[in-house]
Amino acid sequence: MRAGRDDSYDELALERELIALGWSAAGDLTTVTTQAETRERVQAAYPDVDRRTVDNYTIQLIAFRSKMAVGDIVLFLRRTSPDVAVGRLTGDYRYRTDLPAGIRHTRPVQWARTDVPRASLEAEVRALPSLTTVYRITQAESIARLEQLLAARKPLPSPPEPPVAADGSAPFTGLQRNLSYARSLATAGQHLDQLKVGSFEVSDVYRAAWVQSVAALDHWVRQEIRCRMLALAAQPATPKPRAFSAFEMPLGLVEQVQAGEKTLVDALDQRLREQGHLVYQNPDKIREGFALVHDTKEFWNRVALVLTRQSDDGVAFTGKQVQLELRQLVQRRHKIAHEYDEDPDDATHKRPIDGATATQAIDYIEQVAAAILIVLDSPAV
Repeated sequence: MRAGRDDSYDELALERELIALGWSAAGDLTTVTTQAETRERVQAAYPDVDRRTVDNYTIQLIAFRSKMAVGDIVLFLRRTSPDVAVGRLTGDYRYRTDLPAGIRHTRPVQWARTDVPRASLEAEVRALPSLTTVYRITQAESIARLEQLLAARKPLPSPPEPPVAADGSAPFTGLQRNLSYARSLATAGQHLDQLKVGSFEVSDVYRAAWVQSVAALDHWVRQEIRCRMLALAAQPATPKPRAFSAFEMPLGLVEQVQAGEKTLVDALDQRLREQGHLVYQNPDKIREGFALVHDTKEFWNRVALVLTRQSDDGVAFTGKQVQLELRQLVQRRHKIAHEYDEDPDDATHKRPIDGATATQAIDYIEQVAAAILIVLDSPAV
């Protein structure tokens, strides 16, 4: 289970020993047993969302209401901490009106640990879809590891890193690996905070995590573009995006291709590597980069639509909002790297930062990247 957008939910879930799902406007589902009836409830509660969004809300509500079983292990990816809470489901679905607004669909959980570092569960967490709130882990090895974690109540050694895929998923796998490192920094900062280390500013560890996450985004965009451009170059008969067809190549490389000294793929790869200085952090640059591999109109609006379809609180995102939040993340990175993250209201201090804000920045970057992948793998419009 992924946490919602409300920071107060983390503390409530752990204190009240429960897990909750959004879409509270769908009402009490206690007596609702069929997918058709659940869908009708969702459609009536959220009349402005499209059919695919209604279907996604319905699937996750059914999973939470009926498919999660008493005794199941629950991993709670927290919003206000880089750590993961682990427990066991102890009861059935309940629609509660005694909790804060927006928290209605609940299941009781007995938490065994609330401070498990994500790094020790990376094999399990990395397999989860980045935009799904409820997801069932089915791999026998992962389930056995989680049972061991609950029994021993201590972190497990991470299994060996899986080999990097040779297909189009490789860049995103690399992004997840780099963001995992950023989360590990945030976890380290949190633990140092608890130890009251005074020999250096612990908050700088969170800043390092922030810088790492933006660097991971930049690197992923570059690698994603490269992999997709090389795949297009290897398929002469495949229609190409307009920007791909207009991509500039030095005449020297063109002559090498004509002379049979290089393949088009090799020449293009060399050219892309020579452009390694390009930075893909600004939303405009990201959009321009992906135009090389996909003729997508309204790029950021389509990314926002994907995020809306996956949102667990029925909130509609806009392309402008997604770009604004990305710009703010990047600007903070620049302030950290180039201006010592100086507080504009007090030059003798740095701007505040903690594990929660660093974790949210890392998670947001992963979610936006996952939404971009869905757009890139969809037909151009």
